[in-house]
Amino acid sequence: MSDIATDGGEAAHHQTVGEVATEEYVAVEETTTVESAIDRFQAFDPTDDDTTIYYIYVTDDQGRLTGVLSFREALNADNDTPVSDVMVEDPVALNAELDVEAAARQIRELDFPALPVTKSDGTLVGIARADDMVSIVEEEATEDIFKSAGFTFADVESARSEAILESSITKILRLRLPWLLVALAGGLMAGLVIEGFEDTLEAVIVLGFFIPVIMDMGGNVGTQASTIFVRGLALGHIDDQNAMSHFWRETKVGLAIGTIIGAVGAGAAYLWLVFLRGEPGDAGTIAFVLFVSLVAVCTIASLVGYVIPWLANKAGYDPAAVSDPLVTTVKDVTALVIYFGLATVLLAHLL
Repeated sequence: MSDIATDGGEAAHHQTVGEVATEEYVAVEETTTVESAIDRFQAFDPTDDDTTIYYIYVTDDQGRLTGVLSFREALNADNDTPVSDVMVEDPVALNAELDVEAAARQIRELDFPALPVTKSDGTLVGIARADDMVSIVEEEATEDIFKSAGFTFADVESARSEAILESSITKILRLRLPWLLVALAGGLMAGLVIEGFEDTLEAVIVLGFFIPVIMDMGGNVGTQASTIFVRGLALGHIDDQNAMSHFWRETKVGLAIGTIIGAVGAGAAYLWLVFLRGEPGDAGTIAFVLFVSLVAVCTIASLVGYVIPWLANKAGYDPAAVSDPLVTTVKDVTALVIYFGLATVLLAHLL
């Protein structure tokens, strides 16, 4: 059977249950025998592979819902028994004119996987599955968020895409160049940090070999975090009420990532120094410096990957354009300060 309503890709605002109900169900008349009902159930071939049928619905000769029969109850009844003798009478049903959000709340309260949908005269017109109802409510909630601000998600993405792709070169430069200049300034600041630890680097030249590891891992973690945050912000999953909990959670995620990455990186560095370079003397200390630095930089990169796009959004800037340059700048400078600062303290005997 086919769906009564709806293209799953579009969620019309304030839909009714009748508009989203599906005809993917099995119904029989009251005079049908249990054996025939089971045959109908077994012969049911839904067009949607994800469809799961839980009940056989029973109607009178006018198509009005009069009862419901579970497949288990049908199997336990005698084959020649009319379904009217074993069905549950007066089942709970949703009015086809009921708003989807109200219907979703009712299904949740009753804890049913699906409920029949009837017209005001009791005629069975479809069923409403709990999973489908939740998805529709989520889509409508997201739409409401953007409409309350005077725009839709599609409007935002279309406007930004047009600004980047179809504007004049001058306007494109105004949109992109300032943040790239910020990244350039960050790179120069990182160079100044390295210069400030020139004595440490000259004394322990092997430290320079791991600079790309520190910078790249921090960049990757920060980019991941900012991308996830910007998407959550755009879809309305992150707002003023839950932002702090997301910041705290991402900090813990960054710490976990840093611990794992740091352990792998430090282990690899130790083996490389001992077996390939034949420098076992300070291999343990250098590996420890690398471990602590990776833990710190991944944690910081995860946090700033969330905080910077949030601040950019609050200031009225496009967080997608702002995030990467600023995250890269903060991450690079802090990573190098931590890395060389720790190395200077722990390897002071070599300076």
